[in-house]
Amino acid sequence: MRPQHIRDMVMCRESGHDFLTALTAFINLVLSGGCPFEVAPIFFGGRLLAMNKKSGGVRPIAIGFSLRRLASKCANSFGTNNLKSYFHPHQLGVGISGGCEAAIHSARRYLEAMPTDHVLVKLDFTNAFNSLHRHDMLSAVHSRIPESILIATLPTANRRSCFMVHTRYLHKRGHNRGTQ
Repeated sequence: MRPQHIRDMVMCRESGHDFLTALTAFINLVLSGGCPFEVAPIFFGGRLLAMNKKSGGVRPIAIGFSLRRLASKCANSFGTNNLKSYFHPHQLGVGISGGCEAAIHSARRYLEAMPTDHVLVKLDFTNAFNSLHRHDMLSAVHSRIPESILIATLPTANRRSCFMVHTRYLHKRGHNRGTQ
């Protein structure tokens, strides 16, 4: 199901209201940690696409499940609203409408009028997110927006038990364990 399908169902005159009510209840269930461990690997997983890099090689891109993406957007919106005062005025990209654009325009104006004995330094944090540890991120979520800790931990919580439940399910169905 793609985002357009969800939009079309919400906009339907006959059943849009009922669908929106059910969708809201489902998203609230997911955000409260109600996604069963058996479903979590699929719900929080994604389709992998191989994209060619300009420099050669292949970059794997994961396309997430639309309903999971919707739940994540709701959680992010909630978190952004709650963290505005924490980040402002030190970071312009979170919760400040047009904040990044304002920073870019300010930097350009400064460069145009910059005195000759001044320097502007631009730091590039490419892939900085990859250097963060999961434990540190979850600790920050727990301390700043504890309401979101369940949705933050569910995708990888008990990953081993998810696999074991899956294995037992297949074994009960008569599938060979070696074919997984």
